[in-house]
Amino acid sequence: MTNANAQIADSIREVTAAVQSAIAEGYRSRMIDADDLVEVLLSIADRLDPPVRETTNDVAIPCPECSEANSDRLIWQDDEFVRCDTCGTIYSPGN
Repeated sequence: MTNANAQIADSIREVTAAVQSAIAEGYRSRMIDADDLVEVLLSIADRLDPPVRETTNDVAIPCPECSEANSDRLIWQDDEFVRCDTCGTIYSPGN
């Protein structure tokens, strides 16, 4: 068996063992539907080729009140002030 085939077989075994464990612990039904099949196939694919983690949108100067650093949650009010969507604080990141 080639290395790639062995890796595929090992991934299938690992995911199968995880599903069997979930069934034994009562987290998953013995009945399988299309959604379950998709989940299992994606789990195998993720073991063979782990997904690339998204880069964070963190800013250099987080909110001084709650430390929110996600740029999607920090909204510029004008050229000088930022409003934090998490806690509502308005601050000047330059000061």
